[in-house]
Amino acid sequence: MRMSLQAKVLITVIALLVLLPAVTLWIVDRQITRQTHDDAGRALRTARAVFVQSLANRNDSLVSRYRGVVNDSRFLYNLSLDDGTMRNLFSDVLEEFADDTKAMALVVAERDYFLKDKEGRSLLPIEELFYGPVSRDSALTPSEFGYATASIARAALEGRLAVATLCRKGRVLNVVAIPVKPRTGSIPAAFVAGAVFDEARLRLTRPPGTEVFIVSNGQVVESTLPGSWTLDQLPRIPLRESATEVGEAVLNDEHYLAIGGEFGRLTPEQGFDFVLVSSYEAQLATLRRARLTLIGLSLAGIAISSIVVWIFVRRITAPLRSLRDSAEAVGRGDFSRKIEQFSNDECGELAVAFNQMTTNLKTSRAELERAMQTVKATQEQLIQSEKLSAVGQFVAGVAHELNNPLTAVIGFSELLQTFETDEKVRGHLDRIAKSAHRCHKIVRSLLSFARQEAPERKLIALHTVIDEVLEIMAYDLRTSNVSIVKEYAPVIPPIMADPHQLQQVFVNILGNARQAIEPFQREGRILIRTQVLDGWVTIEFQDNGPGIRPDHLARIFDPFFTTKPAGKGTGLGLSLSYGLIQEHGGRITARSELGHGATFIIELPVAASTGAPVRSSGTPWGSTPPMGPPTGQRVLVVDDEQWILDLAAELLRSEGHTVDLALSGERALELLGKEKYDVIVSDWKMPGLNGIRLYEHLLATKPDVAKRMFFMTGDVVNDTFQAFLAQHQLACLSKPFAINEFRLAVARTLSTKQP
Repeated sequence: MRMSLQAKVLITVIALLVLLPAVTLWIVDRQITRQTHDDAGRALRTARAVFVQSLANRNDSLVSRYRGVVNDSRFLYNLSLDDGTMRNLFSDVLEEFADDTKAMALVVAERDYFLKDKEGRSLLPIEELFYGPVSRDSALTPSEFGYATASIARAALEGRLAVATLCRKGRVLNVVAIPVKPRTGSIPAAFVAGAVFDEARLRLTRPPGTEVFIVSNGQVVESTLPGSWTLDQLPRIPLRESATEVGEAVLNDEHYLAIGGEFGRLTPEQGFDFVLVSSYEAQLATLRRARLTLIGLSLAGIAISSIVVWIFVRRITAPLRSLRDSAEAVGRGDFSRKIEQFSNDECGELAVAFNQMTTNLKTSRAELERAMQTVKATQEQLIQSEKLSAVGQFVAGVAHELNNPLTAVIGFSELLQTFETDEKVRGHLDRIAKSAHRCHKIVRSLLSFARQEAPERKLIALHTVIDEVLEIMAYDLRTSNVSIVKEYAPVIPPIMADPHQLQQVFVNILGNARQAIEPFQREGRILIRTQVLDGWVTIEFQDNGPGIRPDHLARIFDPFFTTKPAGKGTGLGLSLSYGLIQEHGGRITARSELGHGATFIIELPVAASTGAPVRSSGTPWGSTPPMGPPTGQRVLVVDDEQWILDLAAELLRSEGHTVDLALSGERALELLGKEKYDVIVSDWKMPGLNGIRLYEHLLATKPDVAKRMFFMTGDVVNDTFQAFLAQHQLACLSKPFAINEFRLAVARTLSTKQP
């Protein structure tokens, strides 16, 4: 949907004007609400402590009151074990206590009370020791009073003052038991009295500004808030003395904050829980009024700001429309269009800049056309680079097909050399074997250079890497009449580097040198010199070409800089080389004198473990065969190339072994089902059942034979196959191989056979 600038600015500004007050209001509202809750919570916790202290003070006052009854001469004079006498006495006393005292009784421990049964319980229940129990509470009969206060009376009979709070039949009762000594003797006795803690007493005890709910056995037994309440209507908060959680509740359409607590809960039968609530409806009303005020002010500010912005945007968009018309004319190719400077502010500056732009566009069009030609040339060079990458992949793909026939050529030529022939024939066979080895070396170097691998730093022998590059480029250098002169240092320490990346650098430098020499010299020369100095390995490539102009020498490492004709180079080779050497922590520089060649110097740091030898390439079987290799063994050779099988059979039978041949993994399984073999030699990659699956079958059916199996392959060994070999501790012989390497591999495997 197309919108004008005026509409976009107005919508954005109004949205911001609405959003900012809304966020501010939300933050202020949350802060005030949180502060209100925090203040009310602190007040409630203080009120709870005051309420608990008031309850404790009430118990203390009850103890003082009932001590006065026990110490009264009238009580001591009439004290007896006669039930009627005590009832009359307590009835008179209750008449004098026209307050909350509801029941009294005397408990005397008769002699049978101290007799215990086998389980340690008194033979006479304490409920039967109450004398003269009286009650003026219809909800609590004298007998029920005795049963309710039995545990408290027991503590008083043992000589301890006992104070407790009980909840019976929806009533809260404060009970005091005071030890007394009857005139009739030294029998222990106790005076027990109970005062009801009803709603009126609760109102006197509650802290100002709060309401109290007494909870016992999951029910609300007393409350100062009018109405009938259940525990489900109260907020779910912990009812513990140490609880700090403050809850919220709506009671009688009014908002309250609540905190829980407990009092006198020494045993599950004693004490009660309570919920203390405090209304914060007034604070909420104040908060709502403040919120409405802020909303009103925000709306007024939004309206005024929107009008101001609308007027301002209209003044801005008028010159912009003029600018739009001029820009459309320029877009149609009319570069003579000019804009009048209508003000001295940013819009006026924009008009000046626009006029300058139209002037520059005339110049830029010509430069753009030239740049397009350069881009097309670069694109052609990149396409050529992609073709070279495809060639590298092709080389890696045909490695297996090259290595298999090379194995046959090397093997049979070396095998023929072992027969008695004249020197001329032996010389020809030696040339065949050396040529085949050279082909293998070239294939291996091409694979190493063309293979796409993740960068990997390891200890390498620098001279080996240089020689592999020279092997790759030998044909180009020879046909261009360029000779290589090596001045290698006698001893070169290993360096930590990626050999493939260094190969790419050396190929770039040597290729540039060959291309520069070929049209300049009939016989070219490239000197490769290595030396070690102060912990650095230096490699110099010095040619006798035309050299590099001084103004070009400073730019040769820049991307896309090249002095070659269009289509002959991308200008990326030396730039990539510079980056690769920098990643290795080294330096690459160049010096040249026009007409006297150029020299490229590469400096790489020596590896930290300089004294450690660099592992050289060789067979995994060692160099010396085991003493007394066993003969007359049965060997199975599996390969999908017939001449490999013929070569292996000829070599093994000359050692006195019995050999069976299989052109596929399926044929190998058939032979394994009929015969027992001491050694199994298998190609890794074969159509159908390959070498890995053949080994896994042997490992499941004949694990002892699987231990005497090794692989051979003419393909590139990938990481997965390397991990497979390491996991099962197996060896792999790379094709092409010399006949001594093959015999040594078989002998090594036979030496692992258990007697």
